[in-house]
Amino acid sequence: MLNPIQISAKRESGLNTVISEGELGLLSLDLLVLSSGESFHFSTKGSEAAAVILSGEASVKTQGHEYRLKRESVFTETASALCLPIDSEAIFTADRPTEIAICKARTSEKGEPFFISPEMTKEKTVGKENWERKVVDIVGADAPASRLVIGETFNRPGGWSSFPPHKHDTAIPGVEAKMEEIYLFRLNPSEGFGTQTIYGKEGSHSFKVKDYDAVTIPWGYHPVSAMPGYGLYYLWFLAGEGRVLMPNTDPEYKWLEGK
Repeated sequence: MLNPIQISAKRESGLNTVISEGELGLLSLDLLVLSSGESFHFSTKGSEAAAVILSGEASVKTQGHEYRLKRESVFTETASALCLPIDSEAIFTADRPTEIAICKARTSEKGEPFFISPEMTKEKTVGKENWERKVVDIVGADAPASRLVIGETFNRPGGWSSFPPHKHDTAIPGVEAKMEEIYLFRLNPSEGFGTQTIYGKEGSHSFKVKDYDAVTIPWGYHPVSAMPGYGLYYLWFLAGEGRVLMPNTDPEYKWLEGK
């Protein structure tokens, strides 16, 4: 059985492996860090890969087309992303210091590249009271992806998310879809921290998550909280059986859905 892990992402120049292949069944995560004018040749190999910009500005050339990723910060502007199919080559060139999350899922399905502009993302408010948060779908279930579903969540200071607690580790038709997941966290201000709890019949884990920490979610309910005074953001992405999100709320706390 795979247990959840927490890893602090390195931010050295070039491609930094954050969650390596094998830590989960399908998913892995890299962080691409480029200085102004720097280029990087990236190969997807046997994974579908989505480049989600966190900050900066870069062009991406692939299959005879050029795309542009641009964002001041995850806390001030909406994301853009480029999804690359398996066996793809891409050249990233930064116009200024840039950080890009590379979300990957192993697959055998061959697709085509597609670009998600900020205007194509879908923003919604989820929850209520101190678990109300903003959720942005980047690569939603209706996107032409092979495996990946990707989005972002923004916690207010002192707020909760992924709440009431839900899980997606078991295939139950009409109730729950089996999907694994990775979270990549940012804090505002960056010195703060949040908590990531993962629990279920397999056990219980609790992590103090800081800026640029990543956590794997192979199973279990997985609520998140932010400390007072500090906003918390996480990039989340999933893959599993199909691309339908069907979270299953912990029965003990389901009454909060109607509160």
